[in-house]
Amino acid sequence: MDINLRDKILEASIELFNKKGYAYVTLRDISDALNISPGNLTYYFKKKHDLMIGVMAMQYEEYQNLNFSAEVSIEGLNQQFLILNAFRKKYFFYFSSFTELPKLYPEIAKMQIKVVNDFYTLFTNIFKGFVNKGIMKEELYAGQYEDLSISLLSINMYGTQEIILLQKFLTNSKNILSILWSLILPHLTKEGMAMYCRITQVDKTILPKLCYKPDQSDGGLEGST
Repeated sequence: MDINLRDKILEASIELFNKKGYAYVTLRDISDALNISPGNLTYYFKKKHDLMIGVMAMQYEEYQNLNFSAEVSIEGLNQQFLILNAFRKKYFFYFSSFTELPKLYPEIAKMQIKVVNDFYTLFTNIFKGFVNKGIMKEELYAGQYEDLSISLLSINMYGTQEIILLQKFLTNSKNILSILWSLILPHLTKEGMAMYCRITQVDKTILPKLCYKPDQSDGGLEGST
């Protein structure tokens, strides 16, 4: 049994799913892309269902190895956003069909519940830590940062679908990273905003880029995108 061929089949499947859409890719398409016989492919994955389960197992293992942590700084949170963004791009077909695939595969639905819970817990713990460190303001009402966590979670999981729709009528393309930070920035303290401003000077991946003057009496911002 050629383990490398199995992995090549999975990688080729992901590439084709991303390019054409999961529903429009056949086992024949995948075997042709790899220049192998259909029999070589069905030796490992008898049906498309089996292939998808294999792809999802690979994806979930990769996700577990990302090792997201709640013990991060502003810069660390942005790095986690970047890692997740790269993960979304690699599995574009999955995130662009986030609501459809679980209807076809109960296994995916179970996995999603686990991942969604992981990220909800991650974000709420990050914000608790930020408040304790003086990076974020106190909640205006009980559960505010739980609501913020749900908003971030929704954008991370469903945002790919929404941005595809937005691109049909918006003249300026939207960046998920910019959208995520737009939700967090209003909740940062002066100290937190100063930290954010400092890292934007060296990290061009953060949008929008702000010019913040911590010594301003009104805590004002001068910014440009």
